[in-house]
Amino acid sequence: MIKKIQGITLLEAVLALAIASSIALLGIRQYTQFKFNRDAFALKYNVDTLFQGMRNYYYANCAESTDVNMSLHTLAPSRNPSNPFPIKIIPTLNNYLDTKWSPFNPLLDTTFVSGGYETQFNNVVFLGDRKENFCYYYPGTSQTFPICATMPNTNARIYLWVAQVVVKLKDPKLTLALKGLTGADCALTKYTPSSVVDCTQGVTTGNPAYLVWQHLPSYVSPELSSGLWRATSAVKGFNLQYTNDSYYELVSETYEGTKYYLCGG
Repeated sequence: MIKKIQGITLLEAVLALAIASSIALLGIRQYTQFKFNRDAFALKYNVDTLFQGMRNYYYANCAESTDVNMSLHTLAPSRNPSNPFPIKIIPTLNNYLDTKWSPFNPLLDTTFVSGGYETQFNNVVFLGDRKENFCYYYPGTSQTFPICATMPNTNARIYLWVAQVVVKLKDPKLTLALKGLTGADCALTKYTPSSVVDCTQGVTTGNPAYLVWQHLPSYVSPELSSGLWRATSAVKGFNLQYTNDSYYELVSETYEGTKYYLCGG
């Protein structure tokens, strides 16, 4: 008996190639998405690392000092720091980082400032009338309840610093996706280095090229902060009423009309 042997048909070959191509295409897409997510998480890690270094720099330089020859205290009001106050990652901020700084990220335009990153402090000053409430009580007297009063402060000044990190991306089409993955506060189409950004006016549509993060230096990571950071000055003022003898200041000549809410003071 003669056994008849036949090869595969053209249709079968086309179907096999189509299946193989689909599997290869799916693999490429999955790898591309995995690589994008990996680069986004690496970018977020780098930004968090910069905020940690800025926090360390802030607490090393924000306090007042009578020694004008000291190299620190660069953010103290008496030193008249610039606003904004830019900080070079290398060599300055690099000394305050807890980990080794590895700035490279394929998503960034490395020609922007320091390898794609810019770090600076923005000075925020709140001026206006404030009222400090206080209560006093004399033990061992006939006084039954504490007596409360209000001390007006017409020259009140709240002095704060906000840490700002800006990056520039290579592909603006990816900016809005990265904004959500990295927790950036806003995205901008245009940005001039060493500019104070108001993220309440930030762009959220289109193809912006810049991502901006803004947080108080007391927050090491953006994940630990909230949108209520602007109320921190009021919280500090409330704490001051219980750590300061406001009644003494009211009747004493040592009272000062201007107070700096700086370095946790």
